[in-house]
Amino acid sequence: MNANSRSAHHLIVPDEVTTVQAAHAVQTLKHFREQHPEASSVSLVLSGKEDATAEVPTDVLDLLILVLAQAARGNAVAVSPVKRELTTQQAADLLNVSRPYLVKLLDQRRIPFRRVGNRRRLLLSDVMAFKHVDESERRAIAAELTADGQHHDPEDDATEQT
Repeated sequence: MNANSRSAHHLIVPDEVTTVQAAHAVQTLKHFREQHPEASSVSLVLSGKEDATAEVPTDVLDLLILVLAQAARGNAVAVSPVKRELTTQQAADLLNVSRPYLVKLLDQRRIPFRRVGNRRRLLLSDVMAFKHVDESERRAIAAELTADGQHHDPEDDATEQT
């Protein structure tokens, strides 16, 4: 990757060499994670003029795998820190919803928040908890609809129409 493919916003635009290297790294790291699912950290060996070892938490390694997987596909990747307290726009972006919809959720007290003057602030942990519950509810509804569809007898429809 050349120096021109980076910016101050931590954006990585992979070139052809980077996509190949990233694909290989993803395979290696995923295989390691599958072989050691209980590990809480891993040691990465850095080789160069002076070899070094870095201890990395597995949560960070999993994030690295996600970044590398996107780079392997040739997609640009942006890494941005997320503060513990979010604005409504940041929370909406994180949930992939519009800000007005998020405000509606806040008014319904579905996500806790606090006011700073006339602004609302949300804790990252509360937003992530809501996201987890919301995704679980969506999966349950989808599973129920799928089960209903599998138990549906098309002959019942024909009988009702006659």
